[in-house]
Amino acid sequence: MEVRAERAGLSYVSLDGSIGCLVNGAGLAMATMDLVGLNGGSPANFLDVGGGANVKQVTEAFRILNSHPKVKAVFVNIFGGIMRCDVLAEGLIT
Repeated sequence: MEVRAERAGLSYVSLDGSIGCLVNGAGLAMATMDLVGLNGGSPANFLDVGGGANVKQVTEAFRILNSHPKVKAVFVNIFGGIMRCDVLAEGLIT
């Protein structure tokens, strides 16, 4: 999955948890993973789509998360001041 993410221009690290995290910005991603852990969950990945992601990259990010064998839920935490939310929405429904 790491190679697939790299080809799409995404930063991805697979972990052992069951909650997939799709976030923009490394700091927000780390904070999101901490919050998941503090609330009894376990992150399945570090996935930073960045601030300039396009629809194709967001779609691939969701496909990567859905292909992770341990992911049972996906937590999306996007700072709208960095990324256009319409791009995220279109990537989700594509």
